[in-house]
Amino acid sequence: MKPRNWVVAAVISLLLATLTCGYGAWHTFALDKEEFCTLVLHQRYDPQYDLIDHQLFPLTQKCNASYDMVPGFVSPSIVFFLGLTVLCAGAGLGAAVRRRHSASPR
Repeated sequence: MKPRNWVVAAVISLLLATLTCGYGAWHTFALDKEEFCTLVLHQRYDPQYDLIDHQLFPLTQKCNASYDMVPGFVSPSIVFFLGLTVLCAGAGLGAAVRRRHSASPR
């Protein structure tokens, strides 16, 4: 595979990681968390979990011990896509180095 194709795959994977992170971050925002949990999500609101600020990773915003406003697939997907980005970038770099060494005159 050409090095350029690996770079394109790495960029697409990074874009997917960014979009997934944005999707998860979108689910962490609620102006009034208590009202959002009880009226919109129909979940019991536990003020004990209101003290926990949302964090960057893993993305989480809990209404109570058993319900998280951020879907469960978000954090594993971000890790997967970032890992795929690193693998594709490494493969592209390796392909570029091999191509350069095979094309150089001896």
